[in-house]
Amino acid sequence: MPELQFWKEQPSYYCGDDLHAAKQQKIQKAVEDHDLIGLLLIKSEAVRYATDFYVKGYRPFMDPEYLAIIPRGAEPVVGYTSGSDTYRIQIRSDIKDYRKLSKTSDWAESIVRILTDYGMTDGLIGTDLLPFYLHDGIKQALPRIEFVDVSDIWTELTVVKHPVEIELLTEAVRLTEIGILSAIEAIKPGVREYEVAAWAEYNMRKQGSEMTPFITNIASGINSAIFERVSTEKVIGDGEMVVIDLGCVWRGYTGDLGRTVCVGKPTLQQKAIYRTTHLALQEAINAVRPGVTCHDIDAIARQVIREEGYGKYEHRFSTGHQLGYGLHCEPSVNRGVNYVLKPGMIMALEPRVTVFDNPEVGGAHLEDVVLVTETGHRGLSKVRYEDALLE
Repeated sequence: MPELQFWKEQPSYYCGDDLHAAKQQKIQKAVEDHDLIGLLLIKSEAVRYATDFYVKGYRPFMDPEYLAIIPRGAEPVVGYTSGSDTYRIQIRSDIKDYRKLSKTSDWAESIVRILTDYGMTDGLIGTDLLPFYLHDGIKQALPRIEFVDVSDIWTELTVVKHPVEIELLTEAVRLTEIGILSAIEAIKPGVREYEVAAWAEYNMRKQGSEMTPFITNIASGINSAIFERVSTEKVIGDGEMVVIDLGCVWRGYTGDLGRTVCVGKPTLQQKAIYRTTHLALQEAINAVRPGVTCHDIDAIARQVIREEGYGKYEHRFSTGHQLGYGLHCEPSVNRGVNYVLKPGMIMALEPRVTVFDNPEVGGAHLEDVVLVTETGHRGLSKVRYEDALLE
């Protein structure tokens, strides 16, 4: 570890000392409750959640650059690969043990050294992502260690939000609404999808968003019919449905919303798929309360779509997901997910109807964010729906 001492500043996009301490306490309690000797975290968002150090790998694809080892009863140890982080981590974090790592393929040796330094050579370690070559290298050196999947433990750690987290997510949703409204403003015949995306992203960043947590999706015409996942060079045409699905990040926490507009006068079928999607979303939201399961919410949305005659075109993915650090947090709102809703959970609900075999109709996607309260729910998103499509 470098011996140089630097001045201290808050981590970039810091969430505050109270939440920082609360998260570390929750992690230590989970380690103790599950009789683990510690955690090995490699997913960038997990490293940041556990330490509040702004890892540069926190972006919409998996590119391992960091790891955090959290021994039972001790502070996190962070490993990093970029030389510039030697200074960043001293200035913008409270991490005391930080270690420069070599290339990812050689991480096993470094991990073994850290585990040995902290006496973590015998027992269970929870991990979120462990490639085979790392697992094999660690086990050869420390055969009495056993790794267990930390996914369920991590869900319990993160699914119920601290009051500060609720405030942060509420702000993330507000910034995302700015993006939605900016996109709606920019959608016109002759404009390219990526131009709309750029305007939306610009206005979110201008208001303080750290980044886009996924590729901003502006999907028009045939792209809305197949729910294309990127904003392409396609020119938006008159009479087309345009799906908007975008997000932002505020102090580590993700906002995620979706809306659909029609350029010009909508057809009867375009109105029908929009109304069906809107009804499915409202019925799903109305059902949110403690004691209901994720499966129940998903089933309600799908039942509406089927009863309206669009079962063939209902969403193939889940009806929603939890929000927090990262994007699609667990548990998902999907078939067979019997996780019971609790006060303090925040989820994005997003049913859709996409007429994949009739591009002239297109598709409809709507997404809102809901907080589970003690007695029911409270909507965190307030951006408008399209009156012309609800007529």
